[in-house]
Amino acid sequence: MSAEKQILRQKMRLQRSQVPSEIRKEKDRLIFQNLIQEPAVLHADLLLAYASCGEEPDTWDFIRWGLEQKKRLALPRCEQNHQMRFFVINSLEDLQAGTHDILEPVTSQKAVLTEKSVCIVPGLAFTREGLRLGQGGGYYDRFLKNYPDLYTIGIAYDFMIQETLPCEAHDCQIQKMITDTTEDAHEV
Repeated sequence: MSAEKQILRQKMRLQRSQVPSEIRKEKDRLIFQNLIQEPAVLHADLLLAYASCGEEPDTWDFIRWGLEQKKRLALPRCEQNHQMRFFVINSLEDLQAGTHDILEPVTSQKAVLTEKSVCIVPGLAFTREGLRLGQGGGYYDRFLKNYPDLYTIGIAYDFMIQETLPCEAHDCQIQKMITDTTEDAHEV
């Protein structure tokens, strides 16, 4: 793991932590609105989301929306060897604290990806070209490497978009960025 990435992760975590809660709520609302207007999301037959925690852009309104819309919705469960698999949930009761105290599915129904599946990808920072700086565990890079045709959307606050990021060969790119400002919602 490069020292440059570690320094940038610390900087981005600090910057995220300094956003006042009322501004964060508005940014989360705008990301959610932009996300549910995305055609790929509207037409998806399977949505891969994640249970946001801490100061990450909030995904809970999106998860509730997916359940209300009767979309097939799956969240990740971290497993041995830093692997991650997605399992379908039917309600919020299908979640419990798992790895790193992040809510994970307790269901056993593995998500079966199709051409119309969409994956919402977390990150600490992104570029407009779709490069991503994650938390450092490599879970999403390992998962996405196995599904090169999966349509991916990164969600971020506008300040998380960087001009450049330190990247390594194993880092996966995402296809679409959605932020709290509509001008940043773009195809990569």
